[in-house]
Amino acid sequence: TCAQVLLTLDNLANRSQYLNARNTFTELLAYGVIPIVNENDTVAVQELRFGDNDTLSAQVAALVQADWLFLLTDVDCLYTGGER
Repeated sequence: TCAQVLLTLDNLANRSQYLNARNTFTELLAYGVIPIVNENDTVAVQELRFGDNDTLSAQVAALVQADWLFLLTDVDCLYTGGER
């Protein structure tokens, strides 16, 4: 089972919203639910945006006190050989 979680930078900058988000993730994970996280673009104004999903994922990893954060990419020209 999975659940969509939409966040803005303000959700993590405001202490009460931060705690609510952390509690939500804690409960989702306790129930075995995989959170699918994305920035809430519909309400995030320019100055409150994460800017990219790498930054968002790092913030969420810190929020849930993750042991690991893996960032994977498939960007053209990043690799020069057969590393894929």
